[in-house]
Amino acid sequence: MNIADIDLDIFLDDVCSIDQRPRAPSTTRPWNEAQLRVFLEGPCGLNRDPSAQRPKGWYVVHHDEAFPILEALSKNGAVPITLTHTDAHSDLGTGLGDLSWMEIGGRLLGLAPSERAAAVPPHGRERISPANYLSYALACRWLRSLTYVHHAQSGDDLMPFFFREFDTTCGVLELRYIPRLRDASSKEELRALPHAVEPPIPFQMVSIEDYRAAKPFDYVILCQSPGYTPVEADALVPIFRDYVDFERDNCQGFSDLSVYPTGKGGTR
Repeated sequence: MNIADIDLDIFLDDVCSIDQRPRAPSTTRPWNEAQLRVFLEGPCGLNRDPSAQRPKGWYVVHHDEAFPILEALSKNGAVPITLTHTDAHSDLGTGLGDLSWMEIGGRLLGLAPSERAAAVPPHGRERISPANYLSYALACRWLRSLTYVHHAQSGDDLMPFFFREFDTTCGVLELRYIPRLRDASSKEELRALPHAVEPPIPFQMVSIEDYRAAKPFDYVILCQSPGYTPVEADALVPIFRDYVDFERDNCQGFSDLSVYPTGKGGTR
């Protein structure tokens, strides 16, 4: 299953890393309609022809609202997902004060994969948020592979703990369960502690300027991210309707997704 996970903040001329709500008009400029259509029809391979087969889609306000969608589409891991995350942020929990990596590596991965989604914390510094929901999806083993399509001015926000040997350039995500994780105070100590390694997940990072989809998308998730986009960016949302079928009535089996949890702001 091939899914495009797109955040509006990728279509801005600058990157915002701190929640800017309440929203207001901004000097940060979004792409214009022509630029967006070129990207959707070219690199993404989407078709605006009404008679063409379109991917199904969901529109969410905060990006952690994509978590239950990914859970439903993957049937909690039974159907592996090939995910293309097109975003100005990795959403892997690198924000200031985000302790989700410790929660994942020190506790969550100790549970059976089918039990992990229900055990994701909703509160505290480890809670699921727009800045780390993707790391929790990885921990639940829903993803077969991950491609991070980043903004031309971003891409340096990867979480080393989630990569093989903590090397963000290796091209492999390899989470590890370390029961005594909180006893470590350095990368070397983390390596030395007894641990169990999760199945490897191929990872690719590419600038939006160089991205080309390898195959058609089955589903599209579009996120507004009001804390990281100016009000002017909302004008881009209706354009996606020319390429994606957002009618939930046509998505049999996903009626449980009609109500999404409330996302939280923060630092990405």
